[in-house]
Amino acid sequence: MKKCLENTRTEILQDIINWVNDTDPDARRILWLHGQAGRGKSAIAHTIASWLKDVGGLGSCFCFSRDRQAERREEKMLTTISHDLAGRYPAFRRAIGRVLAEDPSLKTTSDLLQQWQKLILEPLSKAASSIVGNVVVVIDALDESGEVLSRKHILSLLTSKEAANMPPNFRVLLTSRALPDI
Repeated sequence: MKKCLENTRTEILQDIINWVNDTDPDARRILWLHGQAGRGKSAIAHTIASWLKDVGGLGSCFCFSRDRQAERREEKMLTTISHDLAGRYPAFRRAIGRVLAEDPSLKTTSDLLQQWQKLILEPLSKAASSIVGNVVVVIDALDESGEVLSRKHILSLLTSKEAANMPPNFRVLLTSRALPDI
């Protein structure tokens, strides 16, 4: 796993930890860490994910990779995140179970908006009061997810009006290069 070397990048890591721990209900739900290739964004994301795992706040860590684009991982992102959240939070697991009992096709649909609403946001809103502390989903290397169109779908979900209504204890740490479409 890529991680920052001991005692490096302490300022940015502390800034992200402060964001994670912010209990203000109006705190930003999404933090975008961006920069040029090779600047250590993934190392920072993985260091934060490791820390979150240790303190119990990691909801999921989903990593894109340029050499795995043929797998169309953008289509697996939301089901993976939902699965991870269900594995960590019993209230989320119960809520997702009810959703999938009503519509099992959500697991395989290519409709990312429907998956976002039904597999992430709806169960989160039902489970949020049962989840202690802030939950962070790390999405690393969005710029390596594939074509512009796949990124456009993911970005439209994260910037949708529904995303603005994410529970106050749910956060997304997103890393990418600062491409024009992002």
